[in-house]
Amino acid sequence: SSRHCCCSHDCIAMAEPAGYSIQYLRTVGLQVVDVSVSACARALSSECSPVESGADDGASSRLVAEVDVENFGLAFGEAYASALTKFDSLDAYFSSGRAVPSIATMLMEEIQQDKDFAPFLVSPQRVSEFEALLKRAVGRANAAWRKAGGMPERARPSSNNKGESFLPWPSIDAYPEWVVGQIENYVSAEPFEQASARTALEHALLEKPLCAATIKYDGTCFGKMHDGNLAGRKQLLGTDCEEYQRTSTASVSCCNVAALRRQLCDIMGVEVGAVCVWGELMCNPAFYSYKARGLYSEWLCFGVVVALPGSCGDESDAAAAGLGAGDVGRLALRLSEQGLAHSISSSQVRLCLCPALHKLLQKVAGCEVVDLHFPGLTHAEVVARGAADLRSGENEGLVLVFARPNGQASVRKWKNSGEGGTVCKKHAQLLNKCLDLCKDLVSQRRLDVRIVEMVETMLSVAEAATSVEKKGNAALR
Repeated sequence: SSRHCCCSHDCIAMAEPAGYSIQYLRTVGLQVVDVSVSACARALSSECSPVESGADDGASSRLVAEVDVENFGLAFGEAYASALTKFDSLDAYFSSGRAVPSIATMLMEEIQQDKDFAPFLVSPQRVSEFEALLKRAVGRANAAWRKAGGMPERARPSSNNKGESFLPWPSIDAYPEWVVGQIENYVSAEPFEQASARTALEHALLEKPLCAATIKYDGTCFGKMHDGNLAGRKQLLGTDCEEYQRTSTASVSCCNVAALRRQLCDIMGVEVGAVCVWGELMCNPAFYSYKARGLYSEWLCFGVVVALPGSCGDESDAAAAGLGAGDVGRLALRLSEQGLAHSISSSQVRLCLCPALHKLLQKVAGCEVVDLHFPGLTHAEVVARGAADLRSGENEGLVLVFARPNGQASVRKWKNSGEGGTVCKKHAQLLNKCLDLCKDLVSQRRLDVRIVEMVETMLSVAEAATSVEKKGNAALR
């Protein structure tokens, strides 16, 4: 996570990202200043303009912050630090013999998908500048590795399945943007649809319980396949990966994904393909007192991705032609009958955390699972109960799982204000404008006042001077 330094537009102020120290980022050419969150919060202030932006479940946030091209270098630093947490340490890639251009291309593909950085790539000149900055950063990281005595290992044959992960856990979009998008959907509805749109909004935020709410931990996304292969967010790592992001993977060994796959075949009534259980590998002992809390190097599971028959992850000969729309509908019905929060396509099912999946992961797979919080509460109630811990910086954030109108599940993350500079500023701007809009609607008797209270509470989190200590990972490992 990173944030702007309040002293200059030529440096990056950030907390220590997963597995990487402030000093390390400086050695690879990034101008990094370690500053307090409160100082940064006081320095951030600007206006925003309405722009349309799509969302994966039809709720689009149409208000996004203006892009300040002068902050390009700052935004690159944030995106680069974020991308590093999606893969194993660069030293591990250098040791395996992977070349700098190949690693730069890998990181480039990840950064280009960063929704907060994408608006900065507004011209061919900016794209060229981005590519040069990235190649320079990876090149300097390689030089630092070699200077420290690093040498590539000799290539040797391996029976492990390695390559790109074909059952990845998708990145999670931000909760404040989703909330603003829901309200904007109501406001922009046609006059003859306004009444039904208001009913749908108030039902979604004030009446319908969430599927689950959990703590968002600041580790790295890590998975285990039913065949024993381990996976980072982007790559399969093989069966003998003993360390990832400088952290032991021993805690993953107890998870019996093969047993879970057999149970899922029974539940779904089909012979599914590959199955991957995903969790947070707690690789940052110094973050949020994780080591003192006994969480360092633990693997806390939060979801499952299942390949359906006929997909690229189907290793069986059954149903080679794949599933039709009717089959997908029947699968969705069976999952709903078992209380499993899910999103489903013709090739994959994503099982999101809920009480039913929590039980399966514990009882069948034998996993450690993230705890469920605020059971049976609505969006507004979870926001009211969870805001204080976010303002105080006790945890990185919350993850909220909820059902869409079509019955499938969505997942959103709600972080404290100490996590990310440009994103935090954007959310404060979005919520401020949304709050004014909601107050106006209440004055016209067109909105329940509890939604105003919900947005006010979320704004208090976005504007809080939350200070998060993120130093000293190396000393605690």
